[in-house]
Amino acid sequence: MAAGLVFLGFCLVFAAFIIVSVRIYQVRPDFIKKVLKYALIVTFAIIFSIISLSIGFRIDDRHSSSYSRNYKSVQGIWGGQIYQSLPSFVYRETVLRDTENKKTGEVKKVPVEVSKSMGIADQKISVKINSSIRTKGLLKYPGFNMEFKGAFLLKNLKKKSEKFSFDFRLPESAGNITDLSVNFQGKKYEGDSDFSDGIQWSGSLAPGETRSIEIFYRAQGTERFVYSMGNTKREIKNLDMELTTNFKDTDIPNGAMVPTETSGDDSMTKYRWRSSNLVTGQNISLKFLIPGNYGAVISRMFYYAPIAIFLFLAVVLIFVTAGQISFHPMNYLFLLTGFFIFYLLGSYLVTYMSIILAIAVSLAVSTGIMAYYIYLIKKGGGLMKIVLFGAVLFQWIFSSAFFIPEHTGFLITVTTILSFIFIIKATAKVDWENKW
Repeated sequence: MAAGLVFLGFCLVFAAFIIVSVRIYQVRPDFIKKVLKYALIVTFAIIFSIISLSIGFRIDDRHSSSYSRNYKSVQGIWGGQIYQSLPSFVYRETVLRDTENKKTGEVKKVPVEVSKSMGIADQKISVKINSSIRTKGLLKYPGFNMEFKGAFLLKNLKKKSEKFSFDFRLPESAGNITDLSVNFQGKKYEGDSDFSDGIQWSGSLAPGETRSIEIFYRAQGTERFVYSMGNTKREIKNLDMELTTNFKDTDIPNGAMVPTETSGDDSMTKYRWRSSNLVTGQNISLKFLIPGNYGAVISRMFYYAPIAIFLFLAVVLIFVTAGQISFHPMNYLFLLTGFFIFYLLGSYLVTYMSIILAIAVSLAVSTGIMAYYIYLIKKGGGLMKIVLFGAVLFQWIFSSAFFIPEHTGFLITVTTILSFIFIIKATAKVDWENKW
């Protein structure tokens, strides 16, 4: 019933609109023609906007799948994200646990031997990471070479002698691990003949007795280094970690520990984490970023295409109307097609050449076509200037803004304001009453 009433209401409104339109056309046919003209022009802009958005979605999907697929290949050949785990230092202790006899249901205290963590008394770690950019097709990945050096002090904090076990696991996701060396109490460690499954030591320590272990290795990785201290909170007795890198752009991932000190110069940046009796469930992590992968930038550029198209159309439309220039909807169609060629050509050129070169070529071709079309229809030098002005603002500057992601919104806003100032200055003396 409700749906029927809604449909009936819609039909009545639509019928009233037709009757009013016919009546207006009988009285003011010129007004109806203008409305249809502008509606047709706006329809052209909407169509080009929809196509631009669909191309943007296609590029975004293609870039994401291509980046992920090639990233797996880079990880397999060079090395992936390096996760170095905190070493364990444990001892065995016998505790009583309740155990139920399944036949009788009786619960008894049964002695069970469990591992308990003593914690590393002191650890001093130095990590040096130098960029080694990996390239796969037109995509770039933040590969790096790493040097890891860790000095660990093991100490029996209990009041009696215990047998302890130390276990340092090498990162599995790293590339080739080379130059591995282990010193125990200042001498080359020979207590473990095979380091492929990690570095292990076990032995008894008297109360307060210590042992020192130093581990050094080189490895290859991509995108991220993590010193993993576990997903649950644990106590870190003394931590002093220094990470030095020549990557210009780095990021501390969500949930990672913030450095206590940051310093550096134009060539290197140094991060330092220092703490005593630290209780934390966070890891020490740093992500490395590089410029050059503009697939996401290109898709964003296409997502903003409707804004550029409508602003360009508005500038041309206002200038044409103010100057009483005869401009048929077909002229607008050809001009918007020339503007849209930038997006269409650019979507294909990015697969054949570098992103910046592809955008530059597409911009030059699109602007050249629009200028050539205005020259052919011979509508005056003023229209040529306004078209080139619109192309520079809404193609060249808009496109450049996306390569500066931290300032994209600001640059687009400034560009829009500049175009508005130009329009009001150029049309300030126009008597609009006689133009529509």
